[in-house]
Amino acid sequence: MSLITPSLAPPPAYEPLPNNHTSPPESAGRTKRGIADSDKRWPAGVVTVALDLSSEKSKALVVDAIREWAHHTPALRFNIVEGKTGDIRISDDEGLKGNWSAIGTEAKRIDEDQPTMHLNRTDDSKKLRSTALHEFGHALGLLHEHQHPQNSLDWDSPQVYDYYTSDSFNEAMVREHILEPDNRPGLQITPYDPQSVMHYEIPAALRRNGQAIPKNTTLSAGDKRTIRMLYPPVNPT
Repeated sequence: MSLITPSLAPPPAYEPLPNNHTSPPESAGRTKRGIADSDKRWPAGVVTVALDLSSEKSKALVVDAIREWAHHTPALRFNIVEGKTGDIRISDDEGLKGNWSAIGTEAKRIDEDQPTMHLNRTDDSKKLRSTALHEFGHALGLLHEHQHPQNSLDWDSPQVYDYYTSDSFNEAMVREHILEPDNRPGLQITPYDPQSVMHYEIPAALRRNGQAIPKNTTLSAGDKRTIRMLYPPVNPT
């Protein structure tokens, strides 16, 4: 598992679909790796999460996903409110596309009238909850597990490019966000975890060994350990 650390500012994280027309947030095209910035961990205390979602069902599923993380972030408490005003602002506005999130406190750099996370609307409750769980991991500062520097994926690169490249996700983006391991100095690393909710689902055809990695829909034991390392209990003073 890779965690963002001080002075590192990865771009907003989003999940491409095969040959789709999903666009990342506008800022993803502007924010580059390596920009020096403050620590992306949220400071211990209360983080306000604003839900601007289309239905009560969607709100309930997203809140349930947040609560799953909250059990393992003893340094943080989440104040969940309705509307567009908060530290983390979650929207399912149909005028935006894709499932994506700012990484940790990178959300502070996004204009206050804009969401820091977007979830595509869907009637599939399991899909919405698992997507919210993945994207909220990014909102807490976690990176994509498939880019772990010790991953054992052994990609079939031509198949990966064919599967993911689209009008809005070109080959350079496939290389940067899927194929290339994240080897930047300063990352907090725990063992590679193919069961992590931060891992992409990998079809068998994209790996040379022909073994698929299914979509992970709950926090793995590794996720729980890692997020607790990032947000350990605050010692009373």
